[in-house]
Amino acid sequence: MNRLFNIFRLSVVCLSVVTLVSCLDNDDNRQSVTFNNMAVTVSGNELEGYRLYTDFDAVLVPSNLSQISWLKEVRRTVVSFDTSDESLTNVSDLESGHTYDIVLSEAAEIPTYISCVDTLSEDYQIFGQDSIALKNKAVQSVNQTEGQYYIQNGYMNVVPTFYFDPYSAVSFLLYYDGNRDIDTTGKKATFNLYFDNNAPNAWNTTSSLISLRMPDEVYSRFIQTGLTDDDTIDVCLNVRTQTGTVTLEYKTALEDFMLP
Repeated sequence: MNRLFNIFRLSVVCLSVVTLVSCLDNDDNRQSVTFNNMAVTVSGNELEGYRLYTDFDAVLVPSNLSQISWLKEVRRTVVSFDTSDESLTNVSDLESGHTYDIVLSEAAEIPTYISCVDTLSEDYQIFGQDSIALKNKAVQSVNQTEGQYYIQNGYMNVVPTFYFDPYSAVSFLLYYDGNRDIDTTGKKATFNLYFDNNAPNAWNTTSSLISLRMPDEVYSRFIQTGLTDDDTIDVCLNVRTQTGTVTLEYKTALEDFMLP
Protein backbone atom coordinates (compact mmCIF):
# COMPACT_ATOMS: atom_id res chain seq x y z
CA MET A 1 0.00 0.00 0.00
CA ASN A 2 2.61 2.56 1.04
CA ARG A 3 5.56 2.87 3.36
CA LEU A 4 3.79 2.82 6.72
CA PHE A 5 6.71 4.46 8.49
CA ASN A 6 6.12 7.69 6.60
CA ILE A 7 2.74 8.15 8.24
CA PHE A 8 4.54 8.86 11.46
CA ARG A 9 7.52 10.85 10.24
CA LEU A 10 5.29 13.24 8.29
CA SER A 11 3.55 14.66 11.36
CA VAL A 12 5.65 17.83 11.17
CA VAL A 13 5.45 18.65 7.46
CA CYS A 14 1.75 17.99 7.07
CA LEU A 15 0.62 21.22 8.69
CA SER A 16 2.64 23.45 6.37
CA VAL A 17 2.90 22.05 2.87
CA VAL A 18 4.90 24.96 1.49
CA THR A 19 7.18 27.21 3.54
CA LEU A 20 9.18 30.29 2.67
CA VAL A 21 12.65 29.87 1.25
CA SER A 22 16.09 30.36 2.73
CA CYS A 23 19.36 31.19 0.98
CA LEU A 24 22.57 29.20 1.18
CA ASP A 25 26.02 29.74 -0.32
CA ASN A 26 27.46 26.83 -2.27
CA ASP A 27 31.14 26.07 -2.87
CA ASP A 28 31.64 28.45 -5.80
CA ASN A 29 30.06 31.36 -3.90
CA ARG A 30 26.97 31.49 -6.09
CA GLN A 31 23.74 32.02 -4.21
CA SER A 32 21.48 28.96 -4.16
CA VAL A 33 17.81 29.17 -3.16
CA THR A 34 16.37 26.38 -1.04
CA PHE A 35 12.65 25.61 -1.10
CA ASN A 36 11.32 23.50 1.79
CA ASN A 37 8.43 21.07 2.25
CA MET A 38 6.68 21.26 -1.13
CA ALA A 39 4.04 18.62 -1.91
CA VAL A 40 4.41 17.05 -5.36
CA THR A 41 3.02 14.24 -7.50
CA VAL A 42 5.65 12.00 -9.08
CA SER A 43 5.21 11.12 -12.75
CA GLY A 44 7.40 9.49 -15.41
CA ASN A 45 9.53 6.45 -16.15
CA GLU A 46 13.14 5.44 -16.77
CA LEU A 47 12.89 6.03 -20.51
CA GLU A 48 11.28 9.47 -20.51
CA GLY A 49 12.60 10.64 -17.14
CA TYR A 50 10.73 11.76 -14.03
CA ARG A 51 8.99 15.00 -13.24
CA LEU A 52 7.55 16.33 -10.00
CA TYR A 53 4.26 18.21 -10.37
CA THR A 54 3.62 20.70 -7.57
CA ASP A 55 0.13 21.25 -6.23
CA PHE A 56 0.06 24.64 -7.96
CA ASP A 57 1.05 23.12 -11.35
CA ALA A 58 4.70 24.13 -11.59
CA VAL A 59 6.87 21.27 -12.88
CA LEU A 60 10.17 20.33 -11.22
CA VAL A 61 12.85 18.32 -13.02
CA PRO A 62 15.39 16.87 -10.54
CA SER A 63 18.96 16.30 -11.71
CA ASN A 64 19.88 13.98 -8.82
CA LEU A 65 16.91 11.61 -8.59
CA SER A 66 19.29 8.65 -8.59
CA GLN A 67 20.41 9.70 -5.10
CA ILE A 68 16.83 9.33 -3.82
CA SER A 69 15.86 6.42 -6.07
CA TRP A 70 12.86 5.35 -3.98
CA LEU A 71 11.03 8.43 -5.28
CA LYS A 72 10.58 6.60 -8.60
CA GLU A 73 8.33 4.09 -6.83
CA VAL A 74 5.95 6.44 -5.00
CA ARG A 75 3.04 8.61 -6.07
CA ARG A 76 3.08 11.55 -3.68
CA THR A 77 5.91 13.11 -1.67
CA VAL A 78 7.06 16.24 0.11
CA VAL A 79 10.40 17.55 -1.18
CA SER A 80 12.97 20.19 -0.35
CA PHE A 81 15.23 21.31 -3.15
CA ASP A 82 17.79 23.85 -4.35
CA THR A 83 17.90 25.86 -7.55
CA SER A 84 20.64 28.11 -8.86
CA ASP A 85 18.16 30.16 -10.91
CA GLU A 86 18.83 33.66 -9.60
CA SER A 87 15.38 34.86 -10.67
CA LEU A 88 13.77 32.62 -8.03
CA THR A 89 13.82 34.18 -4.58
CA ASN A 90 10.57 32.93 -3.03
CA VAL A 91 7.70 30.53 -3.56
CA SER A 92 5.60 33.02 -5.52
CA ASP A 93 8.30 33.10 -8.23
CA LEU A 94 7.48 29.50 -9.20
CA GLU A 95 4.77 29.86 -11.83
CA SER A 96 2.01 27.46 -12.83
CA GLY A 97 2.80 25.72 -16.12
CA HIS A 98 6.52 26.52 -15.97
CA THR A 99 9.30 23.93 -15.68
CA TYR A 100 12.28 24.31 -13.33
CA ASP A 101 15.53 22.38 -12.99
CA ILE A 102 16.22 21.51 -9.36
CA VAL A 103 18.55 19.58 -7.07
CA LEU A 104 16.71 17.56 -4.43
CA SER A 105 17.97 17.85 -0.85
CA GLU A 106 15.32 15.96 1.16
CA ALA A 107 12.15 13.98 0.54
CA ALA A 108 9.48 12.21 2.60
CA GLU A 109 6.66 10.11 1.18
CA ILE A 110 3.09 11.26 1.67
CA PRO A 111 0.90 8.30 2.72
CA THR A 112 -1.17 7.60 -0.39
CA TYR A 113 -4.29 5.45 -0.80
CA ILE A 114 -5.93 4.41 -4.05
CA SER A 115 -9.08 2.56 -2.91
CA CYS A 116 -12.48 4.08 -3.64
CA VAL A 117 -15.65 2.05 -3.13
CA ASP A 118 -19.12 2.58 -4.55
CA THR A 119 -21.24 0.84 -1.93
CA LEU A 120 -23.94 0.18 -4.55
CA SER A 121 -21.57 -1.72 -6.81
CA GLU A 122 -22.09 -5.43 -7.34
CA ASP A 123 -18.51 -6.04 -6.27
CA TYR A 124 -19.13 -4.50 -2.88
CA GLN A 125 -22.64 -5.83 -2.36
CA ILE A 126 -21.57 -9.43 -2.97
CA PHE A 127 -18.05 -9.51 -1.59
CA GLY A 128 -17.77 -6.49 0.71
CA GLN A 129 -19.26 -8.23 3.75
CA ASP A 130 -20.32 -4.74 4.87
CA SER A 131 -16.75 -4.12 5.94
CA ILE A 132 -17.15 -0.34 5.94
CA ALA A 133 -19.98 -0.40 8.46
CA LEU A 134 -18.18 -3.02 10.56
CA LYS A 135 -14.67 -1.62 10.63
CA ASN A 136 -14.86 2.11 9.96
CA LYS A 137 -13.46 4.05 12.94
CA ALA A 138 -13.51 7.70 13.88
CA VAL A 139 -10.38 9.82 13.58
CA GLN A 140 -9.67 12.18 16.45
CA SER A 141 -10.13 15.30 14.32
CA VAL A 142 -9.50 16.75 10.87
CA ASN A 143 -7.77 20.01 9.97
CA GLN A 144 -10.44 22.42 8.72
CA THR A 145 -8.06 25.31 8.06
CA GLU A 146 -8.34 26.76 4.55
CA GLY A 147 -5.84 25.15 2.22
CA GLN A 148 -5.55 21.90 4.18
CA TYR A 149 -8.27 20.12 2.16
CA TYR A 150 -7.91 20.30 -1.61
CA ILE A 151 -7.84 18.25 -4.84
CA GLN A 152 -4.99 18.47 -7.34
CA ASN A 153 -3.16 16.24 -9.84
CA GLY A 154 -5.56 13.34 -9.33
CA TYR A 155 -5.47 13.27 -5.52
CA MET A 156 -7.66 14.45 -2.68
CA ASN A 157 -5.50 15.81 0.15
CA VAL A 158 -6.60 16.03 3.77
CA VAL A 159 -4.96 16.22 7.21
CA PRO A 160 -6.56 13.97 9.87
CA THR A 161 -5.33 13.41 13.41
CA PHE A 162 -5.68 9.77 14.44
CA TYR A 163 -4.54 6.98 16.76
CA PHE A 164 -2.20 4.31 15.42
CA ASP A 165 -0.18 1.28 16.46
CA PRO A 166 3.41 1.30 15.10
CA TYR A 167 3.11 -2.42 14.37
CA SER A 168 -0.24 -2.34 12.52
CA ALA A 169 -1.13 -1.07 9.06
CA VAL A 170 -3.21 2.09 8.84
CA SER A 171 -5.92 2.13 6.15
CA PHE A 172 -7.77 5.04 4.60
CA LEU A 173 -10.09 4.98 1.59
CA LEU A 174 -12.99 6.85 0.03
CA TYR A 175 -16.49 5.45 -0.28
CA TYR A 176 -19.76 6.79 -1.64
CA ASP A 177 -23.30 5.86 -2.59
CA GLY A 178 -23.34 5.79 -6.40
CA ASN A 179 -26.90 7.13 -6.60
CA ARG A 180 -27.20 9.53 -3.71
CA ASP A 181 -23.70 11.03 -3.55
CA ILE A 182 -22.94 11.74 -7.22
CA ASP A 183 -25.15 14.61 -8.40
CA THR A 184 -24.23 15.25 -12.03
CA THR A 185 -27.08 17.76 -12.49
CA GLY A 186 -26.07 19.80 -9.46
CA LYS A 187 -22.35 19.35 -10.25
CA LYS A 188 -21.59 17.93 -6.83
CA ALA A 189 -19.82 14.81 -5.56
CA THR A 190 -19.81 13.68 -1.94
CA PHE A 191 -17.32 11.18 -0.53
CA ASN A 192 -16.87 9.65 2.90
CA LEU A 193 -13.53 8.95 4.58
CA TYR A 194 -12.94 5.40 5.81
CA PHE A 195 -10.33 4.85 8.53
CA ASP A 196 -9.08 1.67 10.21
CA ASN A 197 -5.89 1.53 12.28
CA ASN A 198 -6.20 -2.28 12.66
CA ALA A 199 -5.50 -1.95 16.37
CA PRO A 200 -8.10 -2.24 19.14
CA ASN A 201 -6.04 -0.29 21.68
CA ALA A 202 -3.88 2.12 19.70
CA TRP A 203 -2.47 4.89 21.89
CA ASN A 204 0.02 6.70 19.61
CA THR A 205 -1.38 9.77 17.88
CA THR A 206 -0.26 11.78 14.86
CA SER A 207 -1.43 14.40 12.39
CA SER A 208 -0.50 13.57 8.82
CA LEU A 209 -1.19 14.83 5.35
CA ILE A 210 -2.64 11.93 3.36
CA SER A 211 -3.50 11.73 -0.35
CA LEU A 212 -6.40 9.69 -1.74
CA ARG A 213 -6.64 8.86 -5.45
CA MET A 214 -9.70 10.38 -7.09
CA PRO A 215 -11.90 7.74 -8.81
CA ASP A 216 -11.89 7.57 -12.60
CA GLU A 217 -15.46 6.25 -12.62
CA VAL A 218 -16.80 9.41 -10.94
CA TYR A 219 -14.87 11.62 -13.35
CA SER A 220 -16.37 9.66 -16.27
CA ARG A 221 -19.91 10.10 -14.98
CA PHE A 222 -19.58 13.88 -15.07
CA ILE A 223 -17.85 13.90 -18.46
CA GLN A 224 -20.61 11.70 -19.93
CA THR A 225 -23.18 14.39 -19.09
CA GLY A 226 -21.40 16.83 -21.42
CA LEU A 227 -19.15 18.59 -18.93
CA THR A 228 -15.54 19.28 -19.88
CA ASP A 229 -12.29 19.18 -17.93
CA ASP A 230 -12.56 22.93 -17.37
CA ASP A 231 -15.97 22.69 -15.69
CA THR A 232 -15.97 22.94 -11.90
CA ILE A 233 -17.87 20.82 -9.40
CA ASP A 234 -18.24 20.88 -5.62
CA VAL A 235 -16.50 18.01 -3.85
CA CYS A 236 -17.51 17.33 -0.25
CA LEU A 237 -15.77 14.98 2.15
CA ASN A 238 -17.55 13.65 5.24
CA VAL A 239 -15.10 12.78 8.02
CA ARG A 240 -16.25 10.89 11.08
CA THR A 241 -14.46 12.34 14.12
CA GLN A 242 -14.71 11.65 17.84
CA THR A 243 -16.88 14.75 18.27
CA GLY A 244 -19.15 14.11 15.28
CA THR A 245 -19.12 14.19 11.49
CA VAL A 246 -17.27 17.08 9.84
CA THR A 247 -17.98 17.99 6.21
CA LEU A 248 -15.19 19.59 4.20
CA GLU A 249 -16.01 21.41 0.96
CA TYR A 250 -13.86 22.27 -2.06
CA LYS A 251 -14.64 23.52 -5.57
CA THR A 252 -12.42 21.95 -8.20
CA ALA A 253 -12.11 21.58 -11.97
CA LEU A 254 -12.83 18.11 -13.32
CA GLU A 255 -9.31 17.98 -14.75
CA ASP A 256 -8.01 17.89 -11.17
CA PHE A 257 -9.39 14.34 -10.93
CA MET A 258 -6.76 13.23 -13.46
CA LEU A 259 -3.08 12.40 -12.97
CA PRO A 260 -0.57 14.75 -14.63
